[in-house]
Amino acid sequence: MANPLVFLGLGAALMYFYDPQTGRRRRAEMRNQVDAASRRLQHARTVVERDALNRYQGLVAETRGAIEAGKREGLASAGTSLVHVAQDSARAWQRPRWSPSQRALAGAGGAAMSMYGYIRGGLKGMVICALGGALVARATANEDLGTALRGHGIPVEKTILVDAPVEQVFAYWRDLENLPRWMSHVREVRALGDGRYHWRVDGPAGVPVEWESEMLNLEENREMTWHTVGDAQVGHVGRIRFEPEGDGTRIQVQMRYLPPGGVVGHAVARVFGADPKTEMDEDLGRMKTAIESAKLPRDPAWRAADSPPSQARH
Repeated sequence: MANPLVFLGLGAALMYFYDPQTGRRRRAEMRNQVDAASRRLQHARTVVERDALNRYQGLVAETRGAIEAGKREGLASAGTSLVHVAQDSARAWQRPRWSPSQRALAGAGGAAMSMYGYIRGGLKGMVICALGGALVARATANEDLGTALRGHGIPVEKTILVDAPVEQVFAYWRDLENLPRWMSHVREVRALGDGRYHWRVDGPAGVPVEWESEMLNLEENREMTWHTVGDAQVGHVGRIRFEPEGDGTRIQVQMRYLPPGGVVGHAVARVFGADPKTEMDEDLGRMKTAIESAKLPRDPAWRAADSPPSQARH
């Protein structure tokens, strides 16, 4: 006989997604999340395959060159060349930032270690599981664990060109309450006065995370900077630069955040799709649409369903 908890869970899921008032919004949001995740996975697969192929071809070429040098100059020269090739390959793992194929390999290896350690059990199993988890976190965050754990946070940097004058773009960004219109996981940014704002965003598994920020620097049509204040759940610093380019504006977004749980929390957030690095590209695309068309983006769907279209603030 089936476990009653299974039917209870199915019933709760049906009520959640088919609620008369909010079910349509929830289903649309779920479809958007699934589609976005599918696109990210396909893009990541393409990037990893291309990087792995390039590295393989480079390694083959270097190895072939070392062997040919050995034929001309002797075995000693070939051995020295092969050692240099091996050292170059080892140094690649010592760099603060890993390539896509390195991250994929390390992540898969770390996951296998964690699973093996969990199944093995005991003290050795716990150590293996912890090491595997650390390797997964390192590969996911693509940040040196020591640096991340010391509180420097996770950096996010993006640049985009918007077909609108810098005065219009800056005015739109200057009002941070516009951010929830196009940032997929930002639910609310509310002005508190004196340059302070209250943020409410979706964390891992949709659990809300809140903090307050303070505007640090504001240069008209050039730059704006803010950071979290008080006992914040998330450490967050943002700097946006605006540069005229022809009739448009080049926006440089620089953010650094320290999620709950540090680098491990960042790895968990990646699993649940709440990572600024993976979301920022699509978010900036919606921002570009919002400013250039002066209309609220249709995606994410939950805002389109709950909020009437608004004009971008000039």
